[in-house]
Amino acid sequence: MVRRYSISTYLITAMLAIVAPFCLFLWFLAWQLQASEAEAVDRRTLRSAQSISRAIEPVIDSMVTTVNLLSSTEELAKGEFEVFHRRSQFALSNTGQFVILVDADQNQILNTRVEYGTPLGKISDAEGFERALQLGKPVATDFFLGKTSGKWVFNVLKPLDISQSSKARVLLTTMNIEHVAATISDLELRDGWKAIIVDGAGNALDASGMTPEIRPSTDVLPAGMKSSDLSQMPSISHLETTHRQILAYARIGGTNWKAVVWGPLASAQASILKTWQLLIVGTIALLGVCILVVFAASKLLQREVANITRMADELGAGRVVSPATSRIKEFDFIARALSNASYDRSNKEEQLTMVMRELAHRTKNLISIVLAMVRQSAKNVDSPQELVAVTGNRIAGLGQSIDLLTSANWKTVTLNSLIESQLSKFGTVGSDIITSGPEFHLGSDAVQNLGMAFHELATNASKYGALKSEAGRIEISWEILHDEAGDQLRIVWRETGGPKVTPPEKTSFGTEILDRHLSASTNGQTTLEYHSDGVVWTLTAPVSTLNRSTPG
Repeated sequence: MVRRYSISTYLITAMLAIVAPFCLFLWFLAWQLQASEAEAVDRRTLRSAQSISRAIEPVIDSMVTTVNLLSSTEELAKGEFEVFHRRSQFALSNTGQFVILVDADQNQILNTRVEYGTPLGKISDAEGFERALQLGKPVATDFFLGKTSGKWVFNVLKPLDISQSSKARVLLTTMNIEHVAATISDLELRDGWKAIIVDGAGNALDASGMTPEIRPSTDVLPAGMKSSDLSQMPSISHLETTHRQILAYARIGGTNWKAVVWGPLASAQASILKTWQLLIVGTIALLGVCILVVFAASKLLQREVANITRMADELGAGRVVSPATSRIKEFDFIARALSNASYDRSNKEEQLTMVMRELAHRTKNLISIVLAMVRQSAKNVDSPQELVAVTGNRIAGLGQSIDLLTSANWKTVTLNSLIESQLSKFGTVGSDIITSGPEFHLGSDAVQNLGMAFHELATNASKYGALKSEAGRIEISWEILHDEAGDQLRIVWRETGGPKVTPPEKTSFGTEILDRHLSASTNGQTTLEYHSDGVVWTLTAPVSTLNRSTPG
């Protein structure tokens, strides 16, 4: 037999199972924290330097890719420098890169910083020029002050194939230091910490101020260190200065640069130690509070469960129950759900009765309409076969209206949709059948009655009227008329271009639909005129009648 326990027992047991090991683990962490914190700070410092390096390396790679791609262009090989200048300037317009083409004497042939044809002198970076020719591959330079830009820049240079007909010997792309300074300024550092980029010539890119600047590395690095000292040091070092400091650096691939991050150890450890101390003290205090809270909560849960149980019993007995108000949101949801379920159970029977009445009402209407079709059609046919065909077509037209209502859940259907549904098999709406008028929604009764009218008009037009001739055309227009008696919808069916029209000798079922039946069902007025160039049928009925659905 399964043993059962109260909610209080389960809650207290669960709390102790969670809190007790957690408290023990916190004491263990506190004991380990002092030993491991220094190592963690070292790792974070090195990762900061490495993150700067990883952020800058794609910039260098993109510049190498640029010179590799541009060096293989046909314009450069043929010496079409103006075309090369224009295309390079356009391609690199949003990258922060500029292209410079240099001849064997280090003269600038073009520079995309300025318009083509602007007088240019020698390049500022002669050392990088010679190094690129010596190595025969793309090289990245140190920081230097550009003559054309007047700013601190760096280059990536690539020697060109001397077999080309062009006089260009080195292609380089240059970039302002501001584009790499953002990688330093975006790095979140603690108070008293600093990050720089040092190049191979001892220049330090310092982005700690409002604007990045280039300074000698000895003015920036701690304890008067030189940039050359970094190569003799491990990637992470502890410096014994006035305040113990940690310094880490990472090499930036493809360059002679290093990303350097350093700062005082005390600022890195103080916040973490304080956080853990507060966490331990708070946990001990919280443990006592949790015991009291769990006990009180268990009593509250027991009362709320009893209320829910009572509601469930009443629901099972088939009674409508009111929701018991609970101070617990989830129990309140359950209580409302049980209450709604009891009301739904009661309402289902009423809804079912209403649905059966509505179904019976609509079925009787459809049977009456079908019987009227059969009786009236029988008066104007000469054989049973013709009666079947005529009646079948009219019932099919009624079925199309019912399909429209079914797809709209027996609510409203637009007048334009009804016309397209009824006339699509007789002609092409938009070509030989033209419709115009504002959007108007019809109720279920109006859909059935107007659907029969449009079907009769279209059938007549296909047999005797406009749709029998290729030049025939039907125009259906409607508008809303405003007067003191109320808004009226006026629909006009006009046929043109068909055979000559003659009035029929006797009244047919279609004529009764278009005249007496539609006038009575819509509380409106109809006219049917047989002009020599085509039939014109008009319906004017109250808007309130046409857009009213059958009550259900």
